[in-house]
Amino acid sequence: MNIAFYPYWAAKTLLSLINVIYIMVITTFIYSQTGSVLYAAMFPFIRIIARITAGFTLPLLVKRFSFSRLLISIPIAKASLMTGIAISLNHLTSQLPLLLIGVVILSFLEGWESPLLDTLTPRLVQGEDLVKTNSLLSFSNQTVSIVGFAMTGFAVMNWGASQTFWAATSLSWAVLIFLIALGSLTREIEQPEKSIVTRNVLRKGWSMLWKNPTLRLITLMDIAQALAGSIWIGAITLAFAKEALARGEGWWGLMNSSYAAGTMLGGILALALAKRIQKHLIASMTMGSLLLSLMTIVYGLNSLPWLALALCILMGPVYQIRDTAQQTAFQRSVPAESLSQVYAAHGVLISTVMSVSIVIFGLVVDQLDVRWVYLIGGALFIVSAICSISLSRVHRNEHIVKHTKNM
Repeated sequence: MNIAFYPYWAAKTLLSLINVIYIMVITTFIYSQTGSVLYAAMFPFIRIIARITAGFTLPLLVKRFSFSRLLISIPIAKASLMTGIAISLNHLTSQLPLLLIGVVILSFLEGWESPLLDTLTPRLVQGEDLVKTNSLLSFSNQTVSIVGFAMTGFAVMNWGASQTFWAATSLSWAVLIFLIALGSLTREIEQPEKSIVTRNVLRKGWSMLWKNPTLRLITLMDIAQALAGSIWIGAITLAFAKEALARGEGWWGLMNSSYAAGTMLGGILALALAKRIQKHLIASMTMGSLLLSLMTIVYGLNSLPWLALALCILMGPVYQIRDTAQQTAFQRSVPAESLSQVYAAHGVLISTVMSVSIVIFGLVVDQLDVRWVYLIGGALFIVSAICSISLSRVHRNEHIVKHTKNM
């Protein structure tokens, strides 16, 4: 494996941990200062909007500046801003608008950084190692996220929001060091020639998502799965635990822990099955979506708490295998020089869908029984499976066309 992968892996893993600490600390801080759920809810909403906007503007940055320059300058800006927030956090009690302005800027930087880093995976790792790499990245990110959620709650209670935020700030400077090392090892990775910025630059990623049949179908699968994924947000799962399972917050936490444990198990399983997944990407996506659909529907109809826990654990491996196959197929379908633009457009689309779906499913829970949310989610996974079957036909037709041309 390319030696440059290791600082990249370290940076991606630490960023997942920073993200958890940052979200929990800021949400807790806003709620403790205002006592308002509405104010606390404004934080993730503003964050999503800022990241969506950043996704639209990323292609302009990519065309204007070199990849290596962006790889270093964005993390420097992030680490500097987080340091400023850490220094002034205790003084922002009466200045929450200033904190939200900082959140907007930080979210903009995240919206630029995330797709840029995602483009590096297929550049650093090729061939059969790509599935294994995606599995490894997913497993490590999920693991540190679980640890982060557990440790951050403890840290905030015992040390306070400000001291805990300093931990995230320190880690952001560590990420910068890893990315500097990565930049020195990948000087050859640059974007193609710089050109005059036009509307075509902004449209390129969107155009590729629509015109490339493989990308179009995988994106439709991602949209269906993003809609279905919203059924697992905290408020809905808590409502399910109380209304459908007749259990309280303690059982809700146990359900979340069970799903997290299943996801970690899935990461290990995906690593072990990397070669098989590599050979059967579309089959892995199809079977994964169908199994998730079945388990989600059974989960929604179920009233037995222990069966709910078992299903939460079983969903983790299925989700990981399907997601790894899907991510690999997506990366293989995009030329390296266009990855950042395609990822930016894809990220904007999925973030928008998720933000809208959270509101829709919230209304469904308020107006109907919470079980309906999981039945709808199961139907959406079936839509994803249908898209993967269509993808198989597209690949089969492309193979026939290539074979005919070579005759």
